[in-house]
Amino acid sequence: MNTQKKRKEATEAQYWLYSVGNFPNNIIFLMVGTYITYFYTNILQIPAVMAGTIFMVARLVDAVTDPLMGMIVDRTNTKLGKYRPFIIAGAPFLGIMFVLLFAAPDFSATGKIVYAFVTYIVYSLAWTIVQIPQLALPAMLTNDLAKRTRIQAIFQAFGSIAALVVSAWALPILNALGGQEDAGAWLKFTIIFGTLSAILFILSAMSVKDVDVYDTNAEVKKHKKQSLSEILSVITKNKALLCVLIAYGTDMFAYQISNSLRIYFFQYNMNGRTDLITYIGYASTFIGFALVIFIQPFVKRTGKKVGIIAVEVLAVIFTLPMLVTGLTGGYAIAAVMFTYIAITFTWTINNMLSRAAVLDAANYAQITTGVNGTALVNSTFTFVNKCCQAFSMFFGGAILSATGYSAEVEQQSPECLKAILLLCTVGPILGYIASVIAMYFYPLSRKGEVEMQEKLDKAAGLVMDSELNI
Repeated sequence: MNTQKKRKEATEAQYWLYSVGNFPNNIIFLMVGTYITYFYTNILQIPAVMAGTIFMVARLVDAVTDPLMGMIVDRTNTKLGKYRPFIIAGAPFLGIMFVLLFAAPDFSATGKIVYAFVTYIVYSLAWTIVQIPQLALPAMLTNDLAKRTRIQAIFQAFGSIAALVVSAWALPILNALGGQEDAGAWLKFTIIFGTLSAILFILSAMSVKDVDVYDTNAEVKKHKKQSLSEILSVITKNKALLCVLIAYGTDMFAYQISNSLRIYFFQYNMNGRTDLITYIGYASTFIGFALVIFIQPFVKRTGKKVGIIAVEVLAVIFTLPMLVTGLTGGYAIAAVMFTYIAITFTWTINNMLSRAAVLDAANYAQITTGVNGTALVNSTFTFVNKCCQAFSMFFGGAILSATGYSAEVEQQSPECLKAILLLCTVGPILGYIASVIAMYFYPLSRKGEVEMQEKLDKAAGLVMDSELNI
């Protein structure tokens, strides 16, 4: 007689309520990714290369804290569940650090650099506490691999609302609060959205309180101790994870470079047409919700491997109009907007498929190694996400500094303008190509996903005889 209890799966309503948590998630992540370099260089007057150094140092800390957090979460089993306690406790901490990140204290130049170092590193730690359990939760919501992709679509749809706020409304709101060059406006903005984010994180976690519960099956397994090498095998012996992390990482690196330099591109290369950013935000929101309908049948037909490769090839093609018109000396608004909106489409699909593929990689590791390390596997995704954001900002900041960027002038040099264009186009193209190569070696074809689904269904079907009333 098997003593393993069948886990309750989430309802459709819980898919949506859980996904609300990606609104605060993206508000914070995209505000930092899009504006922190600008805030450091233009408000705190920190050199761009120093700002990039701050991001890189923080990643050294993350290299330790992210996997450690993953292991802690995997070993957690409380009356409040496995994942929810970290989200609920970490949300206020993250909201506070978001505010402090965009504060401008009246310190000396050196004091501001030290302040930026400390607040960014602590913010990154707060992000780790909330993000890792939040990303691992869908594995508990359902065992169905295709449904997980749909959950990620709903999750990203709410994130697209945040993307709209950041890309379309952040600057107007800042201007209403005092102007984007006013330090007080940034502080007011982050207080408003930091508070809202903390509340929504908590409500999102509470919505699945009957799914993320105390696991009695974990008590049965407590006697079996695992060595550190066995625990880490879900990463070190996980080809599926390696491939998807490289593919997602190169794509995210490409996207983050373009994203962090977007305001510079429209401000300087497009002669102050920052108003156009608004339309990209609206397009992102529409695309995010539209894909909720189409992504599950799409991934059932193609599988994640073919799906990601296809959208990355399209991303390369869609970037060419903006690059070609820019190199010819005259920017065509239609070409630029086509590229940005089309890339929003491909990136949104890739983001959904990649996040679901990471959960698949956790199951792949469990089947091949016998170790359940869902949170640890997701910690690598969080780490790669933050690394890509940091590397892109460091790389972008270094190139801007090398080409003579100055926040004090109204128009940048031709060398700087060309660097901004190439960073927003050629850099991403190289990232998309690298992503295609990585996914070519991804071990789970659509057939492989089906076979793994059968194994998961079989494992999930093991219930106590008393539950079956036999």
